[in-house]
Amino acid sequence: MSWLLDIKYAFRLLIKAPKFTALTLVVLIGGLSLSLFTFSFLYAIVYKPLPLPEGDTVYRVFGNHNGHRHANVAYEILQAMQQEDVFSEYGIWQDTSVRLSINDAGKTIPASFVQPNMFSFSRTEPIMGRTINQEDLRTDAEKVVVLSHTVWQNDFNQDPNIVGKNIRINETVTTVIGVMPKNYNFPIVSKLWLPLPQQLQNIQPSSKQQYPIYARLNHNISLKQAEQQLSDAANSIYQLTYKQYDKEEGELSIELASFPIAQTDRDGSIVFTFFNLIALSILILACINVGNLLLARAIERQKEIAIRAALGAPQKRLTLQLMWEGIIITLLGGVLSVLLVGALLSTTDSIIKSALPNNIPFWWNWELDAPTLLMAIVFTLLTIFLASFIPAWRSANQDINATLRDGTRGAQSKKAGKLSRMLVTFQIFLISTLLLMGSVSAFIAYFLLNVDFGVNYDRTYLASFNLQKQEYPTEQQQRNFIQGLLTELEQSPQITNTFSYFFIGQSTLKIQTEKDINTLPKKIKTFSIIGKGDFYRAELLQGRHLSISDNENAQRVVLVSQSMVERYWPDEMVLGKTIDVMLNQQEQTFTIVGVVANLADGSSFYSDKISEDEMHLSGLQFSSSYPRIIYKYHDNEQEAEEYFYQSLFKFNRNLEPNRLEPASYSSDMMKNIAVIVAWITFGSAGFALLLALTGIYGLTANSVVQRTHEIGVRRAVGATDRNIIQLFLKHGSKQLMIGMGAGMMVFSVIAIAFQSFTENMIPPLLYVALITVVVTLLSVIVMLAIYLPTRKAVKLEPSAALRYE
Repeated sequence: MSWLLDIKYAFRLLIKAPKFTALTLVVLIGGLSLSLFTFSFLYAIVYKPLPLPEGDTVYRVFGNHNGHRHANVAYEILQAMQQEDVFSEYGIWQDTSVRLSINDAGKTIPASFVQPNMFSFSRTEPIMGRTINQEDLRTDAEKVVVLSHTVWQNDFNQDPNIVGKNIRINETVTTVIGVMPKNYNFPIVSKLWLPLPQQLQNIQPSSKQQYPIYARLNHNISLKQAEQQLSDAANSIYQLTYKQYDKEEGELSIELASFPIAQTDRDGSIVFTFFNLIALSILILACINVGNLLLARAIERQKEIAIRAALGAPQKRLTLQLMWEGIIITLLGGVLSVLLVGALLSTTDSIIKSALPNNIPFWWNWELDAPTLLMAIVFTLLTIFLASFIPAWRSANQDINATLRDGTRGAQSKKAGKLSRMLVTFQIFLISTLLLMGSVSAFIAYFLLNVDFGVNYDRTYLASFNLQKQEYPTEQQQRNFIQGLLTELEQSPQITNTFSYFFIGQSTLKIQTEKDINTLPKKIKTFSIIGKGDFYRAELLQGRHLSISDNENAQRVVLVSQSMVERYWPDEMVLGKTIDVMLNQQEQTFTIVGVVANLADGSSFYSDKISEDEMHLSGLQFSSSYPRIIYKYHDNEQEAEEYFYQSLFKFNRNLEPNRLEPASYSSDMMKNIAVIVAWITFGSAGFALLLALTGIYGLTANSVVQRTHEIGVRRAVGATDRNIIQLFLKHGSKQLMIGMGAGMMVFSVIAIAFQSFTENMIPPLLYVALITVVVTLLSVIVMLAIYLPTRKAVKLEPSAALRYE
């Protein structure tokens, strides 16, 4: 029972030193909480299995075409899935948004068109009524809908008799047939579920439509095997269909990903690793500081420990005896950290879900779950090892004779001095790396908060559509729909301007120029537009707008961006010039009729260009089944949204926009995320800097104190105060150079990889500026941490320093 005596003794030591106990607890709770919260927050977004029965077996299926991921190329992938027996279950769905009419008002709700097997696939039964069956998919079937628990609770006051009642969805009478359980929003954010329309059920070889696919692997096949088999089969089918049905040439492969990984577009793993490495580094800093404090207490007892060892105490007993203080503090800190992180996760969950009630994937639930608790145990054990075991083992594993010989009169042993210098160097390395990486993250957050893409989001709404080929088979029908909807919207007194555009893609430009053609961009971003879009996008600088006279029977015309003029025709008149463009695998000639202002690249935040070259073609000459409608309203957002649906239903009561939201929604979300990242970055960097300051100062001060006797000897033999301070600063500068040098080497490798990943987003000179600032800051901090305790020591009288214990 000797270990009980050791625990009681450790408790007495901690109670007798309340300041030491409080300081170590604060440091540990800070490091553990930050690491644990970072892990749990990102794990819920990137890796957490779907909160469904057998949720860890659910995958999304993607088609990679020429290296670009698509939701899928529907026909080829579905044919391959039918040929290859790799899935036990699968199906398709289509996300949309619908207008739910309640009394005289309405609201837009995210919904999904689904197949009957989706509910059985998710292993979830309704709490009331039934789900969609095969009969509901017939074209002559009654219109039916399944409600989510949220809609049933918030919009129908949990009416116990809701099943069988009629409600209005998109002004169509629809019968409620069931209500799903609470928190069920599969596949992603759905609040309503409707039968998959007939035109989506029979996908033809000529189809270019893209639909998301859910699937569950057979137990006898691995993920890699399934991807390979499906890729081979899908690509074989695609090679037969792309020529026959005028599809883009290339290779088609299949990729499977979990829903969380798919939602983060494969970048989630990078973000998860990056931020967890930062958090783990801060935890290590905290462990070093706590270990240093415990080591200092152990050094104070070093002579006592040496005497015990000389009397026959085993090393194992001495190590455990010294560890108990650290174990008690770490366990207490771990418990308090778990409680704190649990509260933070619950608050985070409430804030985010309140701010974005309809746009959070249903698996984004932040709570104290099993992986978080398991990671808390791992972090706690790591902390015990770094902050408790290593100092205790180092103190117990000593040369008894050397300690009794040179450990008297407060002198610092050689081993203690070497360890102190190594810890200071390692802390400098960690903090320099963290500060450099944090500075880059802060710059990115600042960039995202302040970037101006040249788009006017003020009182502007955006709607996007997927015009099905079965309903709008010709380009003329697509154009008629867009023109009619724009005209109807303009009749509203609430709406001032309308505009339609869609992104055609990257078109190859062929142009006669004196410049070397190899130095010019080969691809130009190309849009098709209907209307005057300068209230929303680029302002007209020269020439004229595209008009209704620029139709399919007229001369092909184009608006070019100012950056194109400066790049290709500097100091020339461009109006009336002709250019050849490879569009839809055909070379066509266009006449320039106008020049528009530059827009920053809105497709990627990782561009090294201030602006992107753009061409705007007439939407009456090049239409699309994926148009975007932009309209500007006066003041009342609710009325503007209501009138949009009224206008839409005059043309097609069964057509729902894929999304209808303020045009600034994506930008605002990006900026909100940037604010969160900035606060996390600055908070983490501030906490890490505080840890580094206290740690480096504590280590150097403790080292100087233990060398007080040496300082007294040096002064007694004639050394001046200045000489002694310079000597200590010289030793410290070596640690500073080694630590920062290693940090800059690691940062250089990260910076090179980051530049490649972000397409040279950050100017190289900024890295130089960041390194200069961090080196200067750390140099001042470390030199002060050495100078202040050294200056205090040299102020002692030589006689007092020589007698110092």
